[in-house]
Amino acid sequence: MSPGAHVADFGPDILAAALAPWCARGPLQCVIALSGGADSAALLAAAAQLAVRDSGLSLRALHIDHGLLGARPLAAAAAAAAAQLGVPFEVRRIRLDVVAGESLEAAARAARYAAFAAALAPGEALLVAHHREDQAETLLLQLLRGAGLRGLAAMPVAADLGAGLLLRPLLAVPRQALRSYVAATGVPWHEDPMNADPAFDRNYLRTVLWPPLTARWPAAAATLSRSAAHLAAAQQLLDESSAGLCAQLQRGEALPVAPLRQMAAAQRRELLRYWLHSRGLPLPSTRRLLGFEREFLEAGEAAQPHARWDGAELWRFDGCLHAFACLPPPTPVADLPLSERDGELLLGAAGRLGLAWREGAPGAVIGVGAAALSVGLRRGGERLQRWPGGPARAVKDWLREARVPPWVRERALFVRAGEELVALVLPGQTWVAAPWCAPAGEKGLVLDWPAETIAMKWCAFVEPEAPFR
Repeated sequence: MSPGAHVADFGPDILAAALAPWCARGPLQCVIALSGGADSAALLAAAAQLAVRDSGLSLRALHIDHGLLGARPLAAAAAAAAAQLGVPFEVRRIRLDVVAGESLEAAARAARYAAFAAALAPGEALLVAHHREDQAETLLLQLLRGAGLRGLAAMPVAADLGAGLLLRPLLAVPRQALRSYVAATGVPWHEDPMNADPAFDRNYLRTVLWPPLTARWPAAAATLSRSAAHLAAAQQLLDESSAGLCAQLQRGEALPVAPLRQMAAAQRRELLRYWLHSRGLPLPSTRRLLGFEREFLEAGEAAQPHARWDGAELWRFDGCLHAFACLPPPTPVADLPLSERDGELLLGAAGRLGLAWREGAPGAVIGVGAAALSVGLRRGGERLQRWPGGPARAVKDWLREARVPPWVRERALFVRAGEELVALVLPGQTWVAAPWCAPAGEKGLVLDWPAETIAMKWCAFVEPEAPFR
């Protein structure tokens, strides 16, 4: 069922047809995003009827409580709908943090989808009740914001979300068909009072602009949704081209700068957008993207430019662009427990530092005779002797020669005994000062900071070599 198709009614048969491509792959584990409103109640009712006759369809409902105006009645309606239909139901409460310059709508949407992503188990599909008018409104809003092709494609039918999948099976279904169906089933729902507030862009479009628009063009929702589908098809073709180019150019997860400089501007920008989007990162505005091109492509070879935008950051290092979700701030100082038992030191958003006592373990081991230790951040001027008889060099020189990226250097953990540097801990490896290495055959403490716990799995270090003996 294409997003622009005409739908005269709604029910389990229409939902089954929309879900057929995914059901054909095997049993479908569905999570209904149940807001408590009419649209999601209609989706739940149809899915519940479909699950009764299709043993391959499992079903549960999830409600996200933003704590905004009218939250309690919506949660109550969602719970009542799930209870009436015998569908397992869960409420997750979230806290909204609206940053300066961000709309409440955007903050709520981002927090909601983050909560949904966290709730999905591998293989589960989140079903959202976005309908034909929602798709048309999205296209109009994106036009008014000056969006590019990816934005004008509006909402995709399917997308990855967390460990599972996001599905919008109702994009071809008119709003009125959902309202008629939920009224016929008698499933309870509640109108969100915030939907009537024209201070929000989508509400203004829906309540003020949409009625005269559809009075003049009654088929506006269908035709606009069809245009969004055409634009999505064009974007898919561009993505396929960019995917092939990325596969040729990428070094692991990084994108080399040199070939980008040789590309035509339009191709380069499309490739950068695809590369960021494929990594699940929000896209910067066109204006910011133009600024990145100047800063990241024209800067001297020794420069390491860095930029951040909504939830993402971009670095240039070692001749490549590196992009990822914003990393947690550097970890503050903490005492290092020395109980001679395996354990861990929790580092907040930066993950954990594993502590394991081993006898005769090779490599980075700290002797049992160590005094009280602490772990913290760089202070400046530290020197480290990597092996007995070797040079005691500035830590910054060791890090530079090992090609440790700047975002990792900022977060490196310095283990100290008083003011003396005992070890430098990096994601995936530890460098122990020669005087603090446990003698062969003696028990020592092995420190392990797993790279994946702090979103640094893309780092590729060069281990310094000991001199030949």
